[in-house]
Amino acid sequence: MKTIIINVKTSEKREAVVEDHKVLELNIQQPTHKEIVGNVYKGRVIDVLPGMQAAFVDIGIGRNGYIGREQLASYHLSPQSEKDKSIAHFIRQGEEIIVQVTKEGTERKGPKLTGLIEFPGTSLVYSPFGNYVAVSRKMKEEQERERWRNFGKTHLDNSEGLIIRTACENKDESIILNELEFQRSRFNSLIEKQKQLKPPSLLFDANNLVAKILLDHQLEHIKEIVIDDAQEYKQIKALLGEKVSFFRGKENIFSSYGIEREIEKALKHIVWLDNGAYLLIEQTEALTIIDVNTGKFQGKENLRDTVFKTNIAAAKEIASQLRLRDISGIVLVDFIDMKHNDDRQKVIQALRSVAKEDRNRITIHGFTSLGILELTRKKTRQDLSGILQTSCPTCSGTGRVDSAETIAFKLERELWEHQGMDHDAIWVETTADVKQVLLGENMNHKKRLEEALSFRIYVTEIASPRHNYLIRHTGSIDEVEGRLNNQS
Repeated sequence: MKTIIINVKTSEKREAVVEDHKVLELNIQQPTHKEIVGNVYKGRVIDVLPGMQAAFVDIGIGRNGYIGREQLASYHLSPQSEKDKSIAHFIRQGEEIIVQVTKEGTERKGPKLTGLIEFPGTSLVYSPFGNYVAVSRKMKEEQERERWRNFGKTHLDNSEGLIIRTACENKDESIILNELEFQRSRFNSLIEKQKQLKPPSLLFDANNLVAKILLDHQLEHIKEIVIDDAQEYKQIKALLGEKVSFFRGKENIFSSYGIEREIEKALKHIVWLDNGAYLLIEQTEALTIIDVNTGKFQGKENLRDTVFKTNIAAAKEIASQLRLRDISGIVLVDFIDMKHNDDRQKVIQALRSVAKEDRNRITIHGFTSLGILELTRKKTRQDLSGILQTSCPTCSGTGRVDSAETIAFKLERELWEHQGMDHDAIWVETTADVKQVLLGENMNHKKRLEEALSFRIYVTEIASPRHNYLIRHTGSIDEVEGRLNNQS
């Protein structure tokens, strides 16, 4: 059973899902990084690209969204004879269009869009242009699945579509019909709203934190919801009754429940396992690399047993970390080398057993010839690091900066370019480490340079987190020394 801790009384809205004293998920919304997945917009088509079978749509967020031909409602509902036609047949530049965001954008890409709007509920997903009925595969009885297929065929109009969730199993059809009518009325009110607004406009905000909690989690699996805002508490209490409690402590609710520490851990590169082994997680824009290390774990039997136990523990923790950190896209895992295929398959199964609890689909593609496990996790929103952190201004996000030696040799090359100048002296300002390299032991390197270049070199220090230099002045020896004296 899960406990959901909600921190909403400050500008940053946060939710944590806890089970057996372990944080499983974190959902953080900042005013400047508000999620838009699920939002519905009235947009305007800015550009149609037949060569890519795609179009760009202005939805009013500063970056144009991207929509493929297959995601257009006009394409989806067209007869089969027109399916081979270019996107220009289904949409044109300047056209107004209603779209829904299916994937958050990045610094370089706009959000991914669809014209096949969906309104998810606790028991069903309503799609005004879906034109199909789908029943959850998790329903075991074929008779029950057939009942809900018939329900959809009976109650859907025209081009409507419906996904019947597992939660419908053995429920009364009248209850589900009420939910269908609610979602249908929600779409109808959206259509009326868009008639009054000019593009680009937000028609439906799907990212109210409390509403997402009620949608994302099955109520029968929730033990308790603890919230720190009185108004939101009353709203949820009216819906869920005794499962909801109000946090009255003076300490921040996340600090009180130990979640602040878990957030700090989730932003670190190293994750320690209970047995003393550890994971090293490196995220890049293109993919995530996870390295498994035995660390302090030495095992009690043989090498194969030590490696196998470390990799099993690592596989389970990796699935948990992907969910906690909301890491998505391509993930490469460098497990400790396993020579037996049986061991590899058991490691995959261990990862899969934890991954099945993740709402975002994880697809395991298997081990490469180099023993690297490839997997992908579906992306819907920005990961935890992307929300809470920014690129280092010193290293520009690379994690590396030029060494003192590299900068000193670069400075030396520039000094050689001043050989034969009309002035007698040059004043250079640089960091202490670069100065030390340039001067050399007992200033021998500086003396050799001055002799070769035929001018005096003056070097002063600056404090900087990144090694660099600046040529402050070239002139006569008296001019340079005068400036140095004035500075001091």
